[in-house]
Amino acid sequence: MNLYGLIVFHHVAASGSVTRAAEILRISQPAVTAHVRNMAAELGLTLLAPKGRGILLTEAGARVAKHAAKLFALQNEISRDLELYRSGEAGELRIAATSLPANFLLPEQLVSFRAACPAVHVSMQTLNASDALGALQHYKADIAVIGGGGESRPGLERKLLQEDELWFVVAANHRYAGKRLAFAALMKEPFIMREPGSAARERLLSLCRVQGMSLPREALQVSGVHESLHAAAAGLGVSFVSSLEASRAVSRGELARVEVEGVELRNPIVLYTREGEAPPPAAQHFIQVILKQVEVLV
Repeated sequence: MNLYGLIVFHHVAASGSVTRAAEILRISQPAVTAHVRNMAAELGLTLLAPKGRGILLTEAGARVAKHAAKLFALQNEISRDLELYRSGEAGELRIAATSLPANFLLPEQLVSFRAACPAVHVSMQTLNASDALGALQHYKADIAVIGGGGESRPGLERKLLQEDELWFVVAANHRYAGKRLAFAALMKEPFIMREPGSAARERLLSLCRVQGMSLPREALQVSGVHESLHAAAAGLGVSFVSSLEASRAVSRGELARVEVEGVELRNPIVLYTREGEAPPPAAQHFIQVILKQVEVLV
């Protein structure tokens, strides 16, 4: 059955006029008549009867008109839904993020986004850097936001959003709390290490290589920044974290910084998208929200 023919028939039935249906559809009267005639022939039923200068629906025509009206309503519903999707006001937004942006950067942007697009379903996975990029590559996320810069991967594009400092922090009563010392001296302390694949772990290991130092002794391995901060506050060892992550605990006196001579590290926060592929409209809208609210460095 020709679905467009049903739409044509709906307008004929609803307006009671072939002429009016042609005007609404912006096609010729003979084209409207041909669609109705072809449908009647396909169904093997008489759909219209003459009525002076107008038309009259037969019983079969009235039944077809009822179904055609539903099809027309569905067509309009599809158009409205896709228009909302196209504008980014409907659909789904799937974010894969490391702990830093997931906890200290993106929530503020999500508040603004939700106010503008309440119909969008938003989900955010907090993963280590490697897993977050994998989720983006395998279409399990629409964007990835990585603290620590992350790695370059084929098929992914990067945009630097902002940078903060990387700090070494210890319990407030640690012997090095608030002190300044050499990197070699700090490396003799036990460390709270993040899990393999995390950006913080990779940055610390890279720093050790640059300084020509062996890896620090591991007091504990954890899989999240909150666990790392709590373990440091409990006195288990040194934690290497973003200033955004640790600043509140430091200001409350739960943790203290250890400044290291000759070591000043910046922590990039990077947005990843799939190369050569436009993100879904909702994700595009959210990216614009992010770019408006953070200092874009590149």
